[in-house]
Amino acid sequence: MLAFTAAVGLLFGTSGFTAMEADRGLAVNVTGDDSAYLGYEPIANETESGASTAVVEYRNQFGSDLTEFDVDVSIADPDSDVSLVTSDAPDHIDQGIAGKVTVTLRCPTRRDVELLFGADGSGSDVSVSVDRTHTVTCVPSGPTVTGVAFDDAANGRVLVDDGNGEVAANVWIAETPPTESVENLTAVAFDEAIPFDTSDKIRKQVVQHPSSEGSGSDWKVVAVEFRDEDLTYVHPGWEAGAYTTPSSGDGVAYEGSVDEEFLSNASVDDGEVVGD
Repeated sequence: MLAFTAAVGLLFGTSGFTAMEADRGLAVNVTGDDSAYLGYEPIANETESGASTAVVEYRNQFGSDLTEFDVDVSIADPDSDVSLVTSDAPDHIDQGIAGKVTVTLRCPTRRDVELLFGADGSGSDVSVSVDRTHTVTCVPSGPTVTGVAFDDAANGRVLVDDGNGEVAANVWIAETPPTESVENLTAVAFDEAIPFDTSDKIRKQVVQHPSSEGSGSDWKVVAVEFRDEDLTYVHPGWEAGAYTTPSSGDGVAYEGSVDEEFLSNASVDDGEVVGD
């Protein structure tokens, strides 16, 4: 029995698997990754939000092809504000070939996220399962927005960390005055086709936006919504469809997306955005 156990160790080594099964019902549990029959190696520690990145790879070091291969990718923390948009892995790995696993993450700010990789492969007289974890840093694709500084209610500037750049945003505007409740608000949408440049003033970019044609120049900025961050900065003088004092000031943060109905009934009260 001892001789048989020793022979199994020589044949299959001690690297790389959560579990492995070979022909004739022989099964072993082994650990380690460097010289595994199914090699596993992290190849990236950082990925940009929204970008597909190869983060780990598996190498087939068996004596035959893995004709079926599957990798399940998930985020370890279910409450994380990082989302896994897509993942992709080869459906087979030929002998001696490495296959990369790519992921696309989306994050509002720079975040470390632990990813779980569950790999299953099979081929001629062999099957293998490997469970591994790898932590990567998700970096926002644009600058990190920290606030909005309003110049009265007619203009302003988006404040950012780590240098200016392009972001997705909705600039909510209302016709002037308004000193009483307005009938409607308009969202000027900046996206991938027409991004918002944080190095430039708000009003100039709204005026130049194709969707704002015909709106004239007699309007105020109510709020700036950043869709990727799920964050909105409302003018500090906004009160349920009107301005109490449309003076300069820092926008008041509201965590979440907004729409016309919400903003028309929302007010800034004691430094907080209160919805009706």
